[in-house]
Amino acid sequence: MHRGTVFIITKDKDNKFEVQKSTEFNGGMGLDCDGRAIYDMLRDFKEPLLFDAMIRDFDDRYFKYGDDVMTYSPDEQHNPYIDKKGNEYFEYSQTENQFKFFKDDNGEYIYTSDSNYIKNMSDEDITVVCSNGNYVLKPNQILITDYNECINNTRITFGEEIDKKIEIDELGTKEYIPTRKQEIILNNIIKTIESFNYNVNLIYENGMISGMEIETWTNGGVDMIHTFYFCDDYQELYDKENVSKQLQELVDNFSIDDEIDTYRQDKNYKSNFSISESLEDFTEYQKRLEDLARNFITKYHELIYQKFMNNELQKEEMQL
Repeated sequence: MHRGTVFIITKDKDNKFEVQKSTEFNGGMGLDCDGRAIYDMLRDFKEPLLFDAMIRDFDDRYFKYGDDVMTYSPDEQHNPYIDKKGNEYFEYSQTENQFKFFKDDNGEYIYTSDSNYIKNMSDEDITVVCSNGNYVLKPNQILITDYNECINNTRITFGEEIDKKIEIDELGTKEYIPTRKQEIILNNIIKTIESFNYNVNLIYENGMISGMEIETWTNGGVDMIHTFYFCDDYQELYDKENVSKQLQELVDNFSIDDEIDTYRQDKNYKSNFSISESLEDFTEYQKRLEDLARNFITKYHELIYQKFMNNELQKEEMQL
């Protein structure tokens, strides 16, 4: 069943952001079905105080749940729901004007619907962090997602093109604000790779860091550049295990024969390197690349431990 949920973001009497969320509707909530109806209603919706009335009107037309509670203020990170066992759960987090509805600050998934419709009804620009970018919603703009992926700019929903007759806001992007924990992790990932004598350049897309370019030189002076991306979810970059997997893929896909064939097409290289010299140079480099992938996690933890011993990290940060 195709589930769907509606959000609006407003301001309270103290001029602080406030989130309201509808009950989850179960069935036909994609843009090709009943989801288009709620989207059209949301586009025309002007008065936040009538949010519950709009959701009940939609329910009466298409679902007839008739629940006592149809809209509510979801739990925010600083005010989570705590169950009987002491486990904490929340439905969104906020940093300045930036909202996370799909992953918490530990990178864990927050429960969301197949389709989500989020309207900015405040008087300020906000950003919503999605798996494929950090998107800006100006006042009265609506962001639509497939799970945690924004579909406004791609106009592709669950593998199908959105009906051209449906008007969808084209959204801008803004630089993502990483959490303190993410900053520490990324900084240590970069320093770890650099300890293997690689230069690191970050690649940005849709306001998010989408990947890394690492560069070094072989003993013979050949410039080696490798690039890897986190296209399924940009926030995976802040997980050392995911970076380790990407490094191993670089090793798995590295071919000495391909490197020799590629570089020997260059006349200058061919005149400077015999085939045997090329073979020796790239064989040695392959071992360096393998060393990076094989020992990355170990070196990462060594770096963290050394920082801790030098009082550069608090105890609670040592386990990052």
